[in-house]
Amino acid sequence: MAVAVIGAGPGGLAAAKAVTEGGLRPVVFERAPAIGGVWRAGGAAWPGMTTNLSHPLCAFSDLPWPAGTPDFPTRQQVEEYLHRYVRRFGLDRYLRLGHEVRAVERDGDGWIVTHRERERFDAVIVASGVYSRPHVPRLPGRFAGVALHSSGYRTAAELPDGPVVVAGMSFSGSEIAAELAEAGRAVTLVASRPMWLLPRYVDGVPRDLISFTRQRATLSPAEANRRFHELGANPGRFDSRLWLDPDSSAPPFTLPTHRLPERLADGSVRLEPGRVARLDGDAVVLDTGVRLPCATVLWCTGYHVDLPFLAAPDRAALGFEPDDLLQPLLLHRCTFAPGLPRMAFVGLYRGPFFAVLELQARWAAAVLSGAQAPPSGMPEGVAAEARIRAARPRPQFPHGDYVGLADALAAELGVLPDLSPDGEHYDALWRGPVVAAHYRLRGPGSDPETAARQLLRNPG
Repeated sequence: MAVAVIGAGPGGLAAAKAVTEGGLRPVVFERAPAIGGVWRAGGAAWPGMTTNLSHPLCAFSDLPWPAGTPDFPTRQQVEEYLHRYVRRFGLDRYLRLGHEVRAVERDGDGWIVTHRERERFDAVIVASGVYSRPHVPRLPGRFAGVALHSSGYRTAAELPDGPVVVAGMSFSGSEIAAELAEAGRAVTLVASRPMWLLPRYVDGVPRDLISFTRQRATLSPAEANRRFHELGANPGRFDSRLWLDPDSSAPPFTLPTHRLPERLADGSVRLEPGRVARLDGDAVVLDTGVRLPCATVLWCTGYHVDLPFLAAPDRAALGFEPDDLLQPLLLHRCTFAPGLPRMAFVGLYRGPFFAVLELQARWAAAVLSGAQAPPSGMPEGVAAEARIRAARPRPQFPHGDYVGLADALAAELGVLPDLSPDGEHYDALWRGPVVAAHYRLRGPGSDPETAARQLLRNPG
């Protein structure tokens, strides 16, 4: 049975491995000349970028990071990790690099994939990622300087002399602004929405290793806002115009960062609330009326999911809304669509957790191989995703409860670990960070010895 996998980023590679483990034959199509997705050299990640999660949460279940890896690996280190994954599991033979998929069309109970030629497959896994097409706002006016999306940024030295405006206070915007300031550039960071500036570490431990556990506190939005304020994370301490109300019941937006507060404190990064409304020669003008002269504008404004290879009826079956940057697809558990048999999706949700990618890949392979029946309750699952899309005010992430999503996928696949108090790994499973190895302890595809070694690296 042949399975086309579209994309050779982390999700596509996990899918290829899962498909081989299920006894199927994958063919991985990647339009770029190398694997890695955003992490490949020349991809969307700039050389100085690091992961926004610590490396235990950016690891597959059966390939730990080498000893001595920094808590937050660089772009190059992630790329090397993915190449090591390919070598370790012999995935090279399945790769077709530089092969762009142009069309995926139904053909009876299978699919015709058009790339350089037409080829029939029994099933398809779409793993083309959520960073498909940079989002750059269309604005009136003309800008005389250099304007580029964060996906095109590489180093401060490549930008022309003069002030830089960074539009967008997300992870990429804050990190690029700090990097530019550290290179001696004059930087203004335009924040359309202020965010809680959370430190990456708590008592020397990466915050996510403490936050993403099963014993985590479940806070209401109001409780979370108060907690973040008490931590000193309010951006209003740097600029009163960006003050966040600690008594608000609106969903909190957070930014894990240590560099940006340091640069705000020493004045090398200037914050300006608002949104770029128009271009004006050698400046941008905000919706507040503030005019910011600059030589460069960096748009750190996110990405659209792009599925140009799917036919219009199939995109409709996904509830696809490409202009919705939060929730462009409506998929059951982010993996299956009721109207698209023998097709699955891996990594097309807003979240970088490798455990989720791997669980999606394993579940997709199990269903497509016939080892497991297609999931029941898909209409209800899709309806839940539609409620996320319709939520007002909108949350920062559609699936902010990473632990809950991972455990839900594991339950569908039958690999949820034993969470009872008398279980062998109770402390690590409840008090330690939820990592991909948790889902190799039992059930289909289990490898308890390898999983146990991983748990010892990340104890509770």
